[in-house]
Amino acid sequence: MSEFEPESRPRTQAGAGSAEKERGRRRSMLVAAFGTVVEWYDFSIFFYVATTLTKEFFGGQADSLLLTLGVGAAGFLFRPLGAMVFGHLGDRVGRKHALVVSAVLMAVSMLGIAIMPDYNTIGIWAGVGLVFFRCLSGFSVGAEYTGIMVFLMESAKPGKRGLAASWAAANSEVGALLAVGSGALLANTLSTEAMESWGWRVLFVLGAVLAALMVPLRRMMVETDTFKRLQKAEKTDVVLKRSPLITAILEQPRAIIVAFLISSIGSVSYFLNITYVPTYVEEVAQVPNSGSLALGTVAAVVAIVVTPFFGLASDRFGRKASLAGLMVVFIFTTIPAYVLLSNDSASIAIGGAAFLAIPAAGWSAVAAAMIPEQFTGTSRFSGMAIGYNVATVLFGGLSPLVATWLMSSTGLTLAPAIYATVIVVVAGVPVLFLARSMAKKSLAEIDEDRHLVPA
Repeated sequence: MSEFEPESRPRTQAGAGSAEKERGRRRSMLVAAFGTVVEWYDFSIFFYVATTLTKEFFGGQADSLLLTLGVGAAGFLFRPLGAMVFGHLGDRVGRKHALVVSAVLMAVSMLGIAIMPDYNTIGIWAGVGLVFFRCLSGFSVGAEYTGIMVFLMESAKPGKRGLAASWAAANSEVGALLAVGSGALLANTLSTEAMESWGWRVLFVLGAVLAALMVPLRRMMVETDTFKRLQKAEKTDVVLKRSPLITAILEQPRAIIVAFLISSIGSVSYFLNITYVPTYVEEVAQVPNSGSLALGTVAAVVAIVVTPFFGLASDRFGRKASLAGLMVVFIFTTIPAYVLLSNDSASIAIGGAAFLAIPAAGWSAVAAAMIPEQFTGTSRFSGMAIGYNVATVLFGGLSPLVATWLMSSTGLTLAPAIYATVIVVVAGVPVLFLARSMAKKSLAEIDEDRHLVPA
């Protein structure tokens, strides 16, 4: 028997322990991936019932819809703050613990909106309560997507990090579809009066229940081996005892910039190529609401189907090569796809929606693994949370607004496509020079590369 093999542990026991560890790893990854379903359900359902919320919490005044949309945008502004807090928690206490706390806050925020008295009952405090709970939601979401990407990437087997992380991106579309589907089901089942009176509250209760279910499930998750290894190293390494955010800023600024640039393109492509599609066809092609939602659904379904394949491709061909190929697709298909969207023919418009969804989904899939790989484990959660969430605030929530403003000010119906293409070029070219190719390296090798010398 080898001196490195414990005598008290028979081979059969060791094999059983290894199998149980593997089952625990897979369960943890499934639970983590499901988290983006809840996150994007929360995000999508708010805007789906924005008009109803306007009447309930702001009295339906002339400018109250703008106020409601402003509340939704305010949630975006709290993401970076949540990213700093939860990033520190995730790098210090554990990835799992940060995700547990964020799930609790998501459940509280959605339940709070569901049971908040309306404007007729408590007056202006109804709007104040809506602002508070929406900001709490934005704060908690600052941990969700980035934390899930980190967890999946660190839990994946070697050579499968791209595929594993891509499920976070795919499930975000599942969450959006769940929101649209639930809203449509209730709207078609209940009368307009019932929907506006109490039906919308059911949608937030459903979200609160889903988030609450995540709490015990996440508590049972197995912490990643990367974090366990770094916890042991922290006892003897003075550098690891420093604030993770400070470490990321001082030692890994290049990685933060790369995370910001990649996320900028991801945000613009997602919000303009998928989320904005229904609004665009309603305004430009005068498509009725039912038809526009159908196009949005097509885009989301296409994204769900193709996302894992792009994650798998990035494992095989490399992250940089995958992003470079997607950039070419973006540049040459975005404007033609928008032309198809504005066509009177439904089948042609569907083709446009599909063409827009494919590169957007591909970019999200590759980014889900590539961004965490730019950071060492000591500050991975903190560094990427800041880069990702700041980009989401600037280019995610504002992209539809910018696109609409560009169309109205220039008179060009293709202005959103031109804007998206410009962002892809301006942010994408630096990524190809600054990003490190780490797909073939182990996490231990990445973590040892403390000074982030470009590969």
